Amino acid sequence: MASAVGRTTFKFIVFNIYDGTALRNININSLSAVGVVYDEMELTAWQDAVKGRLPTWPDCPIEFGGIFDTSAVAATPSLSGSHTVLSGMNGVLTPRSLDIRFGIRAAPESDSPQFGITSTSTSGFIITKYQVDYGAMTYSARAVLIPGSSLPAWGTAAET
Repeated sequence: MASAVGRTTFKFIVFNIYDGTALRNININSLSAVGVVYDEMELTAWQDAVKGRLPTWPDCPIEFGGIFDTSAVAATPSLSGSHTVLSGMNGVLTPRSLDIRFGIRAAPESDSPQFGITSTSTSGFIITKYQVDYGAMTYSARAVLIPGSSLPAWGTAAET
């Protein structure tokens, strides 16, 4: 079945991350802009009439957060506990697959937009921040590409 077209809402985003054994679906209620970003090197000389810039290394930082949850891990598409999945990943230099699926006005389908990467021994995301606000019972986290990684991409195929 073809997925719907048009705008959507945040509730139809599915966030999956590989925990070392399988992709785990964790709850999120905040997500930064998703995509590849290039730093720019300014190349303009004093005598140039127009500014010049050169893109440098690509990056793909993804900030996300959600409800602090200590539930057990579960097979995707069931939700896993965010703390159960993320707490052991923080600062560990093991590349992780990341699969963010965007359902259009409904749960994501096989042809819904998707952003992510399937990890290899040298490509994938690492978690560089995992913090819990016990007053609000929420967490915030950051995933960044491991140095030298292949770039994640937009598509419709699920990552593994």
